[in-house]
Amino acid sequence: MRHPVLIALTGCVVLIDASAALAASGTGALTAQFDQICAGALPGSALAARCAVVLSSPNPNARAIAAGLNDLEEIPGAGRGNARDTAPEAAPRAEARSQITPKFAVFASVDDNRSSRSNDSIEAAFDAHAVTLTLGLDWHPADKWQLGLALNHDHENQNFRDSDGALDANYTGAIALASFAANDHVALDGYAGWLRGGQNIRRVVSFINNSAPVAETAAPNADRRLAGIALDATFPHGAMEWRGAIGFDSLRTSTNGYTESGGSGFDLIVPDRTTETKRGRIDIALAGTFSQSWGVWQPELRLGLRHEFGNDAHPGGVRFVDDSNGTVVHFDTGAPDRDWLQAGLSAAFTFTHGNSAFIALGREFGHSTSTATTCAIGWRIEL
Repeated sequence: MRHPVLIALTGCVVLIDASAALAASGTGALTAQFDQICAGALPGSALAARCAVVLSSPNPNARAIAAGLNDLEEIPGAGRGNARDTAPEAAPRAEARSQITPKFAVFASVDDNRSSRSNDSIEAAFDAHAVTLTLGLDWHPADKWQLGLALNHDHENQNFRDSDGALDANYTGAIALASFAANDHVALDGYAGWLRGGQNIRRVVSFINNSAPVAETAAPNADRRLAGIALDATFPHGAMEWRGAIGFDSLRTSTNGYTESGGSGFDLIVPDRTTETKRGRIDIALAGTFSQSWGVWQPELRLGLRHEFGNDAHPGGVRFVDDSNGTVVHFDTGAPDRDWLQAGLSAAFTFTHGNSAFIALGREFGHSTSTATTCAIGWRIEL
């Protein structure tokens, strides 16, 4: 009879092994299930033709090579791209908290975000570029209150570094903003928005000798919901001013399920999937106010800490169109970085006749596998 401690330790090892299995890459999972999928291939289908070549190959690594050329890691990689910071910090939210006036005002801004992610075993490496256009109106209806509404359009592009795969997405919608100034030094800001759009997905599949690549494509609908709240404080000291903020931002991007078309034999059926982030933030900044002949110049240097509460690693699965058995290939998404830093340098310019402008540069630090930089410019006109 086994010792109870040995039995307990054996059980722990089994649990650890099961947990590790959940973290399998798409390539590893497909390699392990290749024979099972081929057993269900519809007779005369493109999948059956592919399987026949792979299974008859004298190369002992043929299954692994064919699985690797499917680039299933691009699916969780696309989810990682959906997790970028989209909180309207640089433009409309900053307007809502810093420009308390008794007038209507219109504002417009352009945000440019560039990011990259290096390879790991779960999610594909990519280079991404996103441009956000914002046009809004804010209003001061009562003492201490300011309300705003911004129309927002995002265009995002991901190019996967080790293949010709790509994802282009467009989202359009509205973001509501509100700011309450408790006094001259403390304000509470919030925003909530919903954007609707779609994605154009391209996954390029090659054969075991990396020849005859075929582009598998799909165009699912998607929507994005975002919301956040922040407490901001200012501490003037002569011409300089210390600023601090603590806040929480959430983002949920949902993509409808889709079926690829392309005819490679490895056409996928991908179910609905959701990427959800929940981020806390603490910022501290030093700003100055300098009068010039043309108006007022306000530079700011900011450093912030971000903590991810959500976006946990979770299993997903896909199946092949021509697989009559419907075998699901299970793989996991990668675990997120929990903490990182953001640094920013910005300047606001106040001119005559109620005109103001800003420019902001930002950079993320401390990620294990990715980097991101942002640039935003905007203009505001009081009516």
